[in-house]
Amino acid sequence: MIKEKEFGDFQTPLGLAGEVVSLVSEKYGTPDSVIEPTSGLGRFIEAALGVWGDKANYTGYEINPVYCANAKKRFLGIDNVKIEERDILTNEISRFYPTKNGGYTLIIGNPPWVTNSMLGSLDSDNLPEKSNFQGLRGFDAKTGKANFDIAEWIIIRLFENMPSDGVLAMLCKSATARRVLVHLWNLGLSLSDEGLYLIDAKKSFNVAVDACLLVLRKAGKSDKTAAVYGNLQATKPISRFGIINGNLIANIDDYRKFADLDGYSTYNWRSGIKHDAARIMELTPVEGGYKNGLGEIIELENDFVYPLLKSSDLGNGHSKPRRYVIVPQRRVGQDTAKIECIAPKTWDYLKRHADILDARKSSIYRNMPRFSVFGIGDYSFALWKVAISGLYKRINFVIVPPVEGKPTMLDDTCYFIPCGSEEEAEFWQNELNSEDCVKFLSSLVFFDAKRPVSIEILRRIDFPTLAKMHGVLSQARKYLSLASSYENARQTTLMFTTEKARAI
Repeated sequence: MIKEKEFGDFQTPLGLAGEVVSLVSEKYGTPDSVIEPTSGLGRFIEAALGVWGDKANYTGYEINPVYCANAKKRFLGIDNVKIEERDILTNEISRFYPTKNGGYTLIIGNPPWVTNSMLGSLDSDNLPEKSNFQGLRGFDAKTGKANFDIAEWIIIRLFENMPSDGVLAMLCKSATARRVLVHLWNLGLSLSDEGLYLIDAKKSFNVAVDACLLVLRKAGKSDKTAAVYGNLQATKPISRFGIINGNLIANIDDYRKFADLDGYSTYNWRSGIKHDAARIMELTPVEGGYKNGLGEIIELENDFVYPLLKSSDLGNGHSKPRRYVIVPQRRVGQDTAKIECIAPKTWDYLKRHADILDARKSSIYRNMPRFSVFGIGDYSFALWKVAISGLYKRINFVIVPPVEGKPTMLDDTCYFIPCGSEEEAEFWQNELNSEDCVKFLSSLVFFDAKRPVSIEILRRIDFPTLAKMHGVLSQARKYLSLASSYENARQTTLMFTTEKARAI
């Protein structure tokens, strides 16, 4: 039995396919060849046939034999329509293109909205040849950044092999479209007319995801920017994004107004604790001790138990922890065997659940001390922090205070700077939540992303310039001079290598 998820199955409504064809026709005219590379039931070919008729030739390729047979019946007897059962993931893509006869080639369709990791979990053979085509290295590749939509791989390969002056019009997630463009821009390929036309995926496919029609042409020289249109009928963009000085900018016009804030952060932004075992490591305080995610009531020593704030807490403005977390180390890789002597109840608890902790899948735990966590260091134990959720679609920095003299920990979807005092935390919270800083960050953030606020974006905030902009640089200097107190010597040296940092 064919699994719908395996094929990323979102059959395009004929009305939506018709809108896409109309947009392409108005923008580029009539094509010589129309190719729908993951054609399903052939909705785009049907819509295109209704607009261009016998002025073009139409070819659909489909891996699903049921859909392929259905489409062949629907177009039976139409000489300029050909449907083939072929797999675009395993066949040489250049073979999908016919010989040009004067007009342009149009690649149109709706490739699978499914990731390579999901297909792997389904034991699917419907996968491209495994390779880190995004060029990720080290920790990024190990912790999930190498995961990608199959549509991303398909669109990139289709465009790379597309005849010159060809046009590509593909429905996909907005985040996928951006990654495709960044990849093509970085390759230096000839492309132009880059545009994202937003669509209502909930209405068309009953899925809650930001999606668009990606349109681009294989011709000319790109300025590495793309226009964003509010819908398929729009003729004027609502914004533009692109690459400036090697960095991806979400809103180019807004960015240029606040570009002075784009530098190198004097503070080293950090993410919270990563443990991948919430049922065991995260606890709720109850009468008589704590309750874990398995519903067990347990009694532990206080030595390795700390208050915890999660993204949902920060996103809703809460600074009073409702949970606690076990922190077995003060730095990554530290030996955990000492817990047995210092806190035997805690050690026994961890050992009782060793089957879960030892089975954590991420490769970062391999060859590390037992019960290890990541995202931990001296910075984690700062009594005061200024933090932000990476998951919420707004910019809001929250002060994270200690609880009963113990530092409050954050989960790994939160980012923070450590502070030495409440006064320092209040100062930087006010600066970071200022209109200038919020608008600057908003120009960098794609709010439709799964994790809109990233640590890479936060590390671009130039703290001295921000303080100078508000006339408080003299007050900021005493904090900036201590910003490296939670870092090691090498990081301190790196922090003060920029021209602006030296000017402090």
